[in-house]
Amino acid sequence: MRRLLLLALLCAACKDDRAAPDSTPTSVVENHGPEPLLLRVPRGGGTGRVYRYPHLDSTVFTLDEAPAIERVLAFDADAGSIAVVDSKGFPARLDLRETDVLKAAKTKLTSLSSVNGNDIYGINGKGEIIRLNPSGSDWKFKPAVAARNVFAQPNGDVIVSANKGAQTLVWRVHPPDDIAEDSAVLPLAGRAVRTQLGDRIYFPIDSGLVGVKGKDLSSLGAVQLPSRVRALTPTPSGDRLYVATMADSVISIVDRYNGRVESGLTLPQPPLDLRMDGLGRYLLARFPQHDSAWVIAIGTNKLLGAVPTRWESDLPAITPDGRVALLGAKDVILVDPQKLEAKSTVAGGAKDFWYFFAWDGFRPRAQGLDQPVTFPSDSLPTDSLAASSTPQNAGAGNLPPTTADTTRVAPVPGTSGAPAAAGGFVVSFAALLSEEKAQQVASAIKVNGAPAHVAFTNTAGSPIYRVVMGPFATREEADRVGRASRREYWIYEGSP
Repeated sequence: MRRLLLLALLCAACKDDRAAPDSTPTSVVENHGPEPLLLRVPRGGGTGRVYRYPHLDSTVFTLDEAPAIERVLAFDADAGSIAVVDSKGFPARLDLRETDVLKAAKTKLTSLSSVNGNDIYGINGKGEIIRLNPSGSDWKFKPAVAARNVFAQPNGDVIVSANKGAQTLVWRVHPPDDIAEDSAVLPLAGRAVRTQLGDRIYFPIDSGLVGVKGKDLSSLGAVQLPSRVRALTPTPSGDRLYVATMADSVISIVDRYNGRVESGLTLPQPPLDLRMDGLGRYLLARFPQHDSAWVIAIGTNKLLGAVPTRWESDLPAITPDGRVALLGAKDVILVDPQKLEAKSTVAGGAKDFWYFFAWDGFRPRAQGLDQPVTFPSDSLPTDSLAASSTPQNAGAGNLPPTTADTTRVAPVPGTSGAPAAAGGFVVSFAALLSEEKAQQVASAIKVNGAPAHVAFTNTAGSPIYRVVMGPFATREEADRVGRASRREYWIYEGSP
């Protein structure tokens, strides 16, 4: 009895140290981690806009002079850069931090591939592998036979394939080395597909598939299929591979662990193409004769039905909240995949290229991140502080000493650029390393006729150019200005 009483008292004493209960408001959790975003760029090129999905009525970011996009290669979350291929076949990067479009290459490359959005690989006219890097650390690999395909790998490796007679040669290279670490010889194969993790690469051959491991190109064996492969796509985890063939209406489902066709899914007709949901919830299969697609539930391998849609490189697609975004003649329709019922329509959305991604780069920064580091006054002896803060040539007529972290205002050309009085609340739109880019951003922001200006700060020896408005007397006034700008902004207390 005493032991039970002791245990009860111990549990009561530890009650305050327990984790937060399940009733913690979801709004707190939602403030952490990447948020779902949607980039829309006119299909002919123009001003790109980013929206916080599913709120498509207001933009959080605009990008001028974006190219017409053919497809997206990858997104670099660290740099805030989206690697794309434009409609002319040239690689480019959309910089969401510097609000700029950067051409990655002056010459046209084929088989463009990227896994991180930073390093872009392609094949030049000589059959050589070229790496394009924003820092200029480009790299080249010349295989024994002119390359046909290149695949960037998550671990930094590059898989290269080339056809020679009745064979397909495969190499594994790790840049910046220019010597192949592994190689393999396969039957003559078509365009390969790698899993999202890069641990498996599958090559279609006559009436089947052959696979190799990404780490050493060792063989996974062959998979026999009813006819030649037309389309194949793995699940995000890579545990299953969905394969459509030329003459069979059955989608074969290959198990990665035993390398065999475990089951199949019968469609009314052989599909032309397959598209996997990025989260592995649904599979879309392109109807062969007119603008329609079948929707398949991955969890149950059940055909849910057909939906009318055009088929482009971006749409139809599965949205972050599990809708099917269908491409109509003029609009984009968001449909419930289970009931195949339209839930909403984005008027005029069909004229844009759509790309869903997740990022936290548009969230307002915490106020403390933009403040210089300070130390307690007693961290150094009094005489040391006096010595370090008094110039050696100080005299009665000299100006008072200043700190190393000084702030001045660089006016926008054509304006007075006079800063407001110190103190209050400042609206900040961007913090850039280039004064020219900061001035460009500032010149595009006006609220009630008042322009933004650029505030220069030298922090720890690094120049920072902030695009700001204010200060304002109250946070409410600053917030009204920020919302009226229709741009992403954050507010901090103090002088610019």
